[in-house]
Amino acid sequence: MKLPEKEWALGGFILLATGGMFALDIVTPLSFANHVLYAPVVLLATASRFWWMPSLTAGLGTVLTVIGLFVSPSLLGLPIWIPIGNRAFTVVILWVLVWFAFKRRQAEAALQTVNDNLEVTVAERTRQLAGVNQALVSEVTERMQTEQALRLSEGRLAGILDIAEDAIIVIEEDRNISLFNQGASKLFGYAAGEVLGRSIDRLLPERFHTGHARHIRGFAEGRESARRMAERQEVFGLKKDGTEFPAEASISKLTVGSHTTFTVILRDMTARLQAEHQLQSFAAQLITAQEEERRRISRDLHDDINQRLALLTIELNNLENGPPLSAGGARQAFQSLAHRLASISDDVRRMAYQFHSSILDDLGLPAALQQLTEQFSARTGIKTVVVQQDLPAPLPREIASCLYRIAQESLVNVTKHASASRVELELTCDAREVTLCIHDSGAGFDLEEIRVRSQGLGLINMRERVRSVHGRFDIRSRPGQGTSISVLIPLAGADHEEAQSPLGG
Repeated sequence: MKLPEKEWALGGFILLATGGMFALDIVTPLSFANHVLYAPVVLLATASRFWWMPSLTAGLGTVLTVIGLFVSPSLLGLPIWIPIGNRAFTVVILWVLVWFAFKRRQAEAALQTVNDNLEVTVAERTRQLAGVNQALVSEVTERMQTEQALRLSEGRLAGILDIAEDAIIVIEEDRNISLFNQGASKLFGYAAGEVLGRSIDRLLPERFHTGHARHIRGFAEGRESARRMAERQEVFGLKKDGTEFPAEASISKLTVGSHTTFTVILRDMTARLQAEHQLQSFAAQLITAQEEERRRISRDLHDDINQRLALLTIELNNLENGPPLSAGGARQAFQSLAHRLASISDDVRRMAYQFHSSILDDLGLPAALQQLTEQFSARTGIKTVVVQQDLPAPLPREIASCLYRIAQESLVNVTKHASASRVELELTCDAREVTLCIHDSGAGFDLEEIRVRSQGLGLINMRERVRSVHGRFDIRSRPGQGTSISVLIPLAGADHEEAQSPLGG
């Protein structure tokens, strides 16, 4: 049933009950207090949702109680004040119940107001808590994402540090190692587990222990956070097998709160120092070779060309100042002078040819190589076989000159060292590259021995010439099996890759 229907039913029951109580009251003598039964009806009226229902019921009960005073039968000898008092007491009870009902409704209303306010407060607080919770969820999510990004970044950084070729070592303030990458493992020969948590003194020669500790303390107390490249200093490291090596070192520090860590980056300088030594040796050999070449040219010019020119000058003066010659004698004298001048011209041309072959510019590399090998065979008696392809186009001048000088230097080495009876030279070319191969049947040599010892100026010169044109120089030799030299030079537009020879070039 809907609420209004319940109220109508309650109102009808209250009227019926009130009517029944009134009928009972008017048929009973005045001495009976039946009118007090109006009180349960008033209590029943308090169940109505309308605040005025108890008052209306109490008013109706009051009116009927007063009416019953006049219409109810009376007993003989009953004092009138008794029924009046009884009914007055009933009226008081009815309105006391109404007052209590009113107060209860006020309390319920106040309680409802408090409850409504409490619900509003709870709803507001719930909304605030939901906002705080959402903010907390967002903050936690953001922090988780930040931590995940940090872990990813740390993983990437650790991976980069681990695959770095340089040795990277992180040490704490007590100089114990906390990070040791693969580059450091390769350099020092230790696995990371063997040095983590140990003092860095294990990686230093004993004579550097005190100085390194002092250097770390001074760097920790200083203001600079890293040594610049220009401030790097050379130190020595100690490998697991006990060997020392020169190293280039740089150091940086990171301070978080009161905790400081140091990052040391090391690079083995052994190869660089060897290269610098070889470069210095090569420069000294080059200067020596230049001086020797100048002395040889000076000697040739002075002892040979100059002397022969001086003799010619003397003879010309004799012809000029001497007695006149007959026509036959003059012809014979001038023929002798012309022959000797032609011989001097040939010698000068030969000397110029040693510095630069004019045929290389005029007729190209194949003709120049053919002439070079023919002159070599005529001069040394060593048989020379030349196999050449027709070049699809003239080679660039720097490539042609490089290959010619390689062939020239190789033949000089054959004369000096090989004791060979046969030399084979092969020149091939396609659209991408040109290749020159030279093989002799001489004594050969041990490549490893030559690599350990200081290399000759000729080999260094050949290797550097090939490198200058982005080519690949390869030499192979064994004692008693001769020597083979191979030079491959890429042409313009072709990919190239410089390669090292077994001699470390």
